[in-house]
Amino acid sequence: MPSHRDSSLPTATPRVVHLDVDAFLASVEVALEPRLAGRAVVVGGPPTGRNLVMSCSYEARRFGVRSGMALREAKRLCPEAVFRDGDSQAANRLREEVTRVLLGFSPWVEVASIDDFFVDLTGTRRLFGAACDTAERMREAIRERARLPVTIGIGTNRMMARLAGKLAKPGGIAEVLPGHEEAFLAALPVECLPGVGRAIGAALERFHVRTVGELRLVSREVLFASFGRAGLVLHGRARGIDDAEVVATHREDAEGRLVVRPPRSIRRETTFEPEEGLRERIEAMLSYLIERAAHRLRSHRLVAGSLEVNVRYVDTHPRGERREGLGAARRRAFDAPTDSTDEIWRHGRRLFRELPRRRALVKRIGVALHGLRASGGWQGRLFGEEGELAGRRASRADRQRRLDHALDRLRDELGFGRVLRGSSTAIGETHPLRPDGYRLRTPSLNQ
Repeated sequence: MPSHRDSSLPTATPRVVHLDVDAFLASVEVALEPRLAGRAVVVGGPPTGRNLVMSCSYEARRFGVRSGMALREAKRLCPEAVFRDGDSQAANRLREEVTRVLLGFSPWVEVASIDDFFVDLTGTRRLFGAACDTAERMREAIRERARLPVTIGIGTNRMMARLAGKLAKPGGIAEVLPGHEEAFLAALPVECLPGVGRAIGAALERFHVRTVGELRLVSREVLFASFGRAGLVLHGRARGIDDAEVVATHREDAEGRLVVRPPRSIRRETTFEPEEGLRERIEAMLSYLIERAAHRLRSHRLVAGSLEVNVRYVDTHPRGERREGLGAARRRAFDAPTDSTDEIWRHGRRLFRELPRRRALVKRIGVALHGLRASGGWQGRLFGEEGELAGRRASRADRQRRLDHALDRLRDELGFGRVLRGSSTAIGETHPLRPDGYRLRTPSLNQ
């Protein structure tokens, strides 16, 4: 085998791989039904609804179909497309299979989102060879075990690996060798750099800074004066510098099971389609999102220190147009860190009812658990609510604790949607219930 062009690099040279599953949710459908290969596949639901396209295959994109487009419009552009709801359980299962493949090449694997991964290959050249050769083996192993197409970028850090991968889509491998970062970045639009959002991009445009090469000519002092700390970060990124490390989010235990690194926070949110005005259904959705969040909290054996509830409204204008209006949020700490669904729900309902009331429909609602830390176990209470001995009458907290454990076991065996609390059942009038739970606005991300 001919030596690769990075074979002569020092062993400790950073080599980071970014792997992106092409059109992930659509590719999952093709993996489940190989007969769909080569056809236009659109994930989001039937084209008769008001939902938007969640994902689409590259065959559908050739007709102009894009994520975020109305399904009716996608049907008009591509009448022969196959429309699918999306399978959350299959998506999670295949994502775990990809993770297992990558762990076979390095213990430093970071699952950055539902469809992209980072792998640190630094120091693995003697074991696997050059990074590009290793990437080819990764791609083939994923294609064989998960039947998913992937695009891979290779660089000296996360940013360079991600940017290299953008050139290789779909299904290719691209590499930026050490020492060539500035030459690679020079002609790219500044919007390609992470951290250049709408506001910073508009400010740079006013100064006629349109490419990364032009940004590199701006002094560090001017960038700091203009954008503060963000300007210092941009100064480094324009030179191919990214200090963010690959964080290992998963590992396999002795029995071959995937162990996930505990999260720093847990968020669950959904969009109402169409917008919702009934308070009972909004609170039912809030209850369901809290059930989901609390279930995951306990699965990591964590407790939360505080809860945040956020709502975004939609305004109806005289011309009949609807657009997202103002949002509102409340966050408050618990009296003591908790993982109790009942306590989190009572806390969340109180926060929601304290939010400013608006004469507008609700477009989106979400919850977030913050201040996560390891659970120290459960201490039963000696007295009940009215001071009775626990032997005669268990406290509400003890009863709810036993209920949470029973529900967790049932859901792990039968599926989350098989057992639900009464406070969340009202959304069954507008959302189909499946074994893995209610089909929300982003069904393939249910967890």
